[in-house]
Amino acid sequence: MYDIRDTKYWDEAKLYDEMRRVYDVCHTCRMCFSYCPSFPSLFDSIDHHEETGEGEVEALTHKEMDDVVDLCFQCKLCYVKCPYTPPHKFSVDFPRLMLRAKAIRAKKNGVTFQDRVLGDPDKTARQSTGMFATLVNWANRQKPLRIAMEKTIGIHRDRVLPPFASLTFEGWFARRKPLVHAAHDDSNVVAIFESCSINYNYPSVGQAAVQVLERNGKSVIRPEQVCCGMPAMDGGDVEKAIANAKKNVKALVPLVKRGIPVVVCAPTCGYVMKQDWPELLDSEDARLVAENTYDIGEFLAKLKNEGKLDTSFNTPQGKLAYHIPCHLRAQNIGQPFTKILAGAPGTTVEAIEECSAFDGTWGMKAEYYDHSRKCSQKLCRQMKASEADRFVSDCMMAGLNVIEETGRAPVHPIEVLRDAYGIKREE
Repeated sequence: MYDIRDTKYWDEAKLYDEMRRVYDVCHTCRMCFSYCPSFPSLFDSIDHHEETGEGEVEALTHKEMDDVVDLCFQCKLCYVKCPYTPPHKFSVDFPRLMLRAKAIRAKKNGVTFQDRVLGDPDKTARQSTGMFATLVNWANRQKPLRIAMEKTIGIHRDRVLPPFASLTFEGWFARRKPLVHAAHDDSNVVAIFESCSINYNYPSVGQAAVQVLERNGKSVIRPEQVCCGMPAMDGGDVEKAIANAKKNVKALVPLVKRGIPVVVCAPTCGYVMKQDWPELLDSEDARLVAENTYDIGEFLAKLKNEGKLDTSFNTPQGKLAYHIPCHLRAQNIGQPFTKILAGAPGTTVEAIEECSAFDGTWGMKAEYYDHSRKCSQKLCRQMKASEADRFVSDCMMAGLNVIEETGRAPVHPIEVLRDAYGIKREE
């Protein structure tokens, strides 16, 4: 059903048949009515047709069905909570259905200019770093320039944008001398996959990850890497997502075959690497990489369970309001950082399981900006009500909605862990 190599996947008529089937299951359940704008849009359309006597799901127009697709921001929570996912006979996978619809639309009409720009951060973000970072960051605060950006690229003029780094994580890592060197075998080596947002916007997160891993005796290497492909998939650009997956798997598979785990600093990338790469490539190499990929918190929790995590924390961190990102929850690995951080002296953690409603590209778009802000209200209200000393989130892009609603920027839990060790940030 979701095999991109099957010609039926690309059949638009079969797509709408499947959408009606899945929408009918959702209509009879309605558990997800409050998860995102997609479901209220769907149910309102069905209710309208019922009230006018036109029917139910069978009366939905293609436009009404497509509106549901456009309002989905791929949080994956409906899949996590859905009682009808495989192996249930109804076999509902709502997020993949939405991605299929976007892929067919892009194949039919072409990838839009907006999605080409937002779907290739390695190209667009890299151009804004280095010597241009100061100028770009200044320009992103100028209203006339933001209005022009909204008209050309479609990024909302009021959206808080992430800062661009004058020194990327890649650049920092290349010039830095490692504190822990690999031994004669690979047993203490880990490969870091930092994510685009950390490389180009928040290199301090990657730096903290390296410092914490080295504190725990790990020699960190950074293999060649490109964007995981999620931004491209958001715009329906399956070919770009496949190309990126191939490049990354080619670079990572020799390492995992040597027993070197891949540690990921962003939940979205971790989800894509574990769930989407094997689907996109259908190769043993992709599956092998997926099986040896860990979220950074998941990897540290594994060390803790094995009695190998250094727990000699010496710096209190106060009260933390910890946003658990949707893409972390979708990996079904629990809340690995919660127990680790709670083990630091003078530190308490309030875990908040609410959606930030951002999704790297969707929340940027002018047409969905208001939806994004509205859907993030539950999260932001709880963050503010916590009266925490620090806001924390594994997803730095999710923090942009938090900044807009609260005026406070979350930090990554790996940064908090570094601070709990009393390790100074490297410049």
